[in-house]
Amino acid sequence: MSSSQASPTQSSTPSISNKPVRILACVLCQHRKIKCDRQFPCSNCTKANIKCTPSTPAPARKRRRPNQDLQERLARCEELLKEYTEAGPKKEDSVEKEESPTAQTRQLYKELSHHGRLVKEDGGTRFMDSIILGTIYDELRAMREIVNADENDENTPDTATPDDNSELILGADTPSSTSPVDLWPDAGHVFRLWQIYLDRVNPLTKIIHVPTLQPYVAEATSGCSNLPKNIEALLFSIWLMAAVAMSPDECQALLGYSRDSALQRFSGGVRLALIRLNFLKSHDMTALQALVIYLISLQGRYNRHAAWILNGVVIRIAQKIGLHRDGETLGLGPFECEMRRRLWWQIIMLDAKYAMMTGLNHSLLPRIWDTKEPKNLNDVDMFPSATEPFQDRDGPTEMIFVMITNKVARFLVETPGLEIMLMLAEWSGAPAANPQLNEFRTVIAHLGQDMLDMLNKYCDPTAGPVHEMAVEVKAQIIKKLSALATSAKDQPEWGSEILDSNDNAFKLAICAMEHEQENCYASKDKGFLWHALLHFQLDVFIYLAGQLCHRLDGALVDRAWKQVEVVYYFHPELYDTSNNKTYFMLARFILRAWSKREDMISRKTGHVPSTPPCIERLQSIMPCEDVKSEPTAPVRTGPNFMSRPQLDGPDPNFDQFLGGFLDVSSSDWDMFAGMPINGQNDMPPPYYGMNPSGW
Repeated sequence: MSSSQASPTQSSTPSISNKPVRILACVLCQHRKIKCDRQFPCSNCTKANIKCTPSTPAPARKRRRPNQDLQERLARCEELLKEYTEAGPKKEDSVEKEESPTAQTRQLYKELSHHGRLVKEDGGTRFMDSIILGTIYDELRAMREIVNADENDENTPDTATPDDNSELILGADTPSSTSPVDLWPDAGHVFRLWQIYLDRVNPLTKIIHVPTLQPYVAEATSGCSNLPKNIEALLFSIWLMAAVAMSPDECQALLGYSRDSALQRFSGGVRLALIRLNFLKSHDMTALQALVIYLISLQGRYNRHAAWILNGVVIRIAQKIGLHRDGETLGLGPFECEMRRRLWWQIIMLDAKYAMMTGLNHSLLPRIWDTKEPKNLNDVDMFPSATEPFQDRDGPTEMIFVMITNKVARFLVETPGLEIMLMLAEWSGAPAANPQLNEFRTVIAHLGQDMLDMLNKYCDPTAGPVHEMAVEVKAQIIKKLSALATSAKDQPEWGSEILDSNDNAFKLAICAMEHEQENCYASKDKGFLWHALLHFQLDVFIYLAGQLCHRLDGALVDRAWKQVEVVYYFHPELYDTSNNKTYFMLARFILRAWSKREDMISRKTGHVPSTPPCIERLQSIMPCEDVKSEPTAPVRTGPNFMSRPQLDGPDPNFDQFLGGFLDVSSSDWDMFAGMPINGQNDMPPPYYGMNPSGW
C-alpha cells in the first residue's frame, strides 16, 4: 500500500505502521479455550459451520497517575531518615560540649527517655522507644495501607506462615499431626478445671480478668475450634495450672487419667497453640498472659536455668508490647492500664525468683520502666468500657496476696547487690560496725513496715484463705530476710557450732527447708499447697544430704534431720528412684548419712534409735549395696569465703565423696559450685536459703 493510500492513523504514527499486526484468536476459540489457526474463517468454525467472528483487542489500560499522597509520604520518610542519620554527635568542635552537657541538655534527655509510643502492627500493638523511628514507622505503615488499597491484592493468605523460630523456644515434642482438638479437655471437665483455677491459682496470680474470660469458658465446653487462637492458648494454660494445683489423686478422680498425663497433655496444648499463634512475632497481650501462666507452671518441674532463659523471652515480648511503660503515659484506657500492670508485675516477680534460683544477681528488666503497681480492686470493679481511672478500694479485696508479693518484687528490684548484703553477715568482724549491712537491715525494716501498713489497710483474715495466706507470707518473708541479714555468730540459737562460712551455708540450707515447711503447712488446708511445692529447692536439699554424711551430731544436725522427714512427706516423688537418677543419688546420700548417724547414736547412748518412716521406705526400695557404701573422702573446711575473689572449679576430692555426682555428663546441676575450690577456700552458693520460697 502506498503512502498516499494510507489511513490517517497510519500516516500520523509512522513508528507503529512498521510493526506486524497481531492477529487474535476468534471469539468462539477463545470461549472454548482451544487453539485457533487465526485464519478467517478459522478451521474450527468451518467444521462447526458457524460464523467466525474475529475478536477485538482489549482497550489500552489507562496509565495510572502517581499517587500524590504516596509520593509525599515517601519524601517525608526520606527526610526523616536523613535527619536520623545526621543526628549523631558532631565531631571535633562539639567534643568539649559533649563532655560537659548543660543542665538543659540533661533534662531534655531525661524527658525524652521517659517517653515512647505504641504502634499498630499485624492486628497487635508494638512499643517503640525512639521518637524518630516511631514516626518513620507510622509513615511506612500508612504507605503500606495506601499500596494495599490501590492494588487490592486478593492472593494474600488469610493466615500467617508457621513460625519455626517458636519451636526453638518451646520445642516441638508434640507430634506435628496433633491438633489442639485432640488435647482439649472433655466438656464435662472444662468448668471443673476452670473452678479449680479460680479457687487455687487466680487469687495468687491475678493475671486474667475473670468476667471478661467467663463467656469464652462457656463456649469452650463445645470445643476449641470456634475460639480465637489467643483465647485457645490462654485456656490451655489455665487447664495446665489447674492440673498443677491438683494432687495426683484429685486429678485421677476428676479427669480419669494421671496427673503426669494431664500435665503432659495440657503443656503440649499450650506450646502447640502458642506456636500456631506465632507468639514470637505477635504483639498480643492475651498470648503473653498464656505464656506467663505457662512459665509459672514450670517451677519445680523444669530445669530452672532453662526456665530463667525462657523468662527472658517473656520480658522481651513484654517490652515489645510496652508493658514496661505505664498505660496512662501511653494514653490507654483504665481497664487496659490495670491489666497491663498486673501482668508486668507478675513478670517482675517471676524474673526475681528465677534469677535468685539460678544464682544470678542481675535482672533482664529494661533499664527504664515506670509501670505502676496494680490497684486494690476486685475484678467486678473493672470493666473494659471504663473511661475514668479506677480508684483503690478502702477495704479488703482479692488482690491482697498479689500486692504483698509486688512489694517484695519491688524490694528485690530496687535493692542491688542483695546477695552481697546477705553474705556480709558472715564476716568475722562485728556486723554492727558495717554501714552497708546496717543500711540493708534498715531497708528490710522499711519493707516490713510497708507490708504491715498494707495488711492493716486492705487485709481481713476473716475474708477468706487468700487473706490468711497474705498475713502468714508477710511474717515468713520478714523472718527469713532478718535471719539472713544476721550473722550466725549473733544468733544464740545456733550455739557454738557455727565455726566458718561452710557451717553458715549449712545453717542457711536448714533455714530454707524450715521456711518451706512452714509455707507448706500454712497453705495445705487453704488449697494453695501447689504454690509452696513449686518453690522446693532440690539442690539445697541435696546439699543438706551431702553435709549430713559427715555432720553427725549437734543442734543443727537434729534440725536438719527433721527437715528430711518433712521433705519426703510433702514430696513423695523423691521415692521414685527407679526412673530418676537424681532421686536415686539423693536416696543413696540420705541412707549413707542415716547409717553413720545411727552408728554414732548407738555408740553414744547404747541403744539403736528409731528409724524415721522415710528411711524405712528408702531402705525397702534401694539396693543393699547402695545403703552400705561409704564416701571415699571427707569434706574439708577452709577459711572465710570472702577472702577468695574468684572460683576455679569444684574440688575433685569432693566429687569423689559425692560418688561422681558433679559429673556434668550425667547432671546439669551447679548447686555445688561454691564448695571447696581446689583445696583452698570455701564459697557456699550465694542463693542457698535466699530463694523466695512461698512467694
